[in-house]
Amino acid sequence: MARRKSTGKRLRFEVFKRDHFTCQYCGAQPPDVVLVVDHITPVCQGGDTTLENLVTACEACNQGKAGKPLSNVPIRPDADLLYLETQQEIAEIRRYRQAIDKRLVELNATVKTLQTLWCEMTGGRWYPGERILNPFVMRFPIDIATDALINVAAKVASGYVNTYDTRWVAYLNKVAQNIMEESE
Repeated sequence: MARRKSTGKRLRFEVFKRDHFTCQYCGAQPPDVVLVVDHITPVCQGGDTTLENLVTACEACNQGKAGKPLSNVPIRPDADLLYLETQQEIAEIRRYRQAIDKRLVELNATVKTLQTLWCEMTGGRWYPGERILNPFVMRFPIDIATDALINVAAKVASGYVNTYDTRWVAYLNKVAQNIMEESE
């Protein structure tokens, strides 16, 4: 029996990279499986530990193949298709994250605009913070949130609504709720 030569980390990585970190027998990819390198021509049959004689395999496929030559084990024909599908899914996830990031930027800009509007309406130096306005803007359509904020700010400016405690926040939400119900 031939003495097994260590694959080495660098060579293993080159095999994984060449095979797109995909089992060449079943198409499985991490994190669902642990990948290993498999000898196409088994070491017990004189196979070398070279890039040309190594292929990426999951542990299950590698153990199932054991010392059989590759010609007896069919390579999965859709491994490339699975790789492309995975790449497409990754691209979609990236686009989704970018959309979420853009949404947060717009939310922050909207909140800043509402804070400025509040200051203009109340003539005051303070305005509702992000902890109040972020959920408020996410709960109601922007036009309703703006109308409610203008309504409550005018009442704060006139002294009708007291802002020394947090009851005005519930009042703001109720005004927005009433505006939304009236518009339906």
